[in-house]
Amino acid sequence: ERGCVTRPTCTFTTFHIHIIAVPDFRSGMDTCLDTGPGVWELRAKKKERDAKKHSVTDKMKAVPTPTHMMLVKLCQEGILKCLVSQNCDGLHRKSGIPTTALLELHGNTNIEMCMKCKKKYLRDYSLKNIRPRSHLTGAVCDDTKCGGKLRKNIVNFGESLPEAILDSGYEHAEKADLCLAMGSSLTVTPAAEIPENAGSSGRLVVVNLQTTPLDDIAKLRIFAKCDDVSTLLMKKLGLTIPPFKLRRKLILSATPTSKSKVCNTTSVLAEGADMEGHPFSFMKEVHFEVDDKVTVTNKQPYAFVVRWDELRGRKECVSVTVKVVFHGHYGEPLFEKVLTITKKQSACKILPLEYDPSTRKWSDIADTSTKTVPSTKTVPSTKTVPSTKTVPSTKTVPSTKTVPS
Repeated sequence: ERGCVTRPTCTFTTFHIHIIAVPDFRSGMDTCLDTGPGVWELRAKKKERDAKKHSVTDKMKAVPTPTHMMLVKLCQEGILKCLVSQNCDGLHRKSGIPTTALLELHGNTNIEMCMKCKKKYLRDYSLKNIRPRSHLTGAVCDDTKCGGKLRKNIVNFGESLPEAILDSGYEHAEKADLCLAMGSSLTVTPAAEIPENAGSSGRLVVVNLQTTPLDDIAKLRIFAKCDDVSTLLMKKLGLTIPPFKLRRKLILSATPTSKSKVCNTTSVLAEGADMEGHPFSFMKEVHFEVDDKVTVTNKQPYAFVVRWDELRGRKECVSVTVKVVFHGHYGEPLFEKVLTITKKQSACKILPLEYDPSTRKWSDIADTSTKTVPSTKTVPSTKTVPSTKTVPSTKTVPSTKTVPS
């Protein structure tokens, strides 16, 4: 019953929970998943994916599944304390899991990180490497005092995992009353040792269509699709799986920029952030309209200069209409907002936005915050732990690594 699972829970997930859009790696040729065989399975068999038979979409357009949204609800209810993920597609973060409860072992393909100051930038578009496996994107840090090179914040199989994130996963697994491993083959170490440590003391539940090396030590083993199990679990708990909503913050600001005593110009800036305040590039272009004149900018920073001596009637106050055009992964229409600015005075509006893909409408969530956007926290350690790919097995794989206290 519900009262039995309200204590700390740790969940371990991987690509198999994305059964409606994004292919996984290891599913066999006879899989029942709509996405068809895994990437590595097709490569091993030298086969191509049957586009007519299997449903696959671009990861940027993928919608978080009921399993994603179940985990969001369990986190909101205080049942789920930590989500350890081997996914790098960014869907857990997009679904609404807070970064304080999310450990992305292999990073996030939608995040660039400065190699110098470690600041992170969330992007609403696919990042590309300037050279194969270099992870460098060719962009540089927004901080002019830093100017460091930006790289995709991901860890490929065979590369080293961040030790701080891995250790945090071990710590949460040790504290949890239950570890739920969903959609994972549990064959890649050292990541698989996180649920294994919980399983050694009878606190592991495995949900996966294929057999895993940890089946023998699992307290409960369920051979089923993650979404089917998630739906039944939430019904048992008396909870509703929330619908997916796209959420982000639009920050509009105006700052007098004249150096002389007479203020002749004001800079208007449009910036993006996620709901936690981390920098987020989700705008494709921005239209600024003043006195029926429109200026369009499609590069960051999205800025516009109001020249007061050029305005009709020599105004002391003016309304700037800001129209934001998005990348449109979910068919988002443009969002329009009017920012009223006064000569010689600064202004700032922080607008939390919510988009419903089912209605294709934006709504402005009430927010009184006027604080500046904080920078992303850095990982406390730069030490790494090698990650190795292993051959799937149905036997239990003993671990020689101790759980950190």
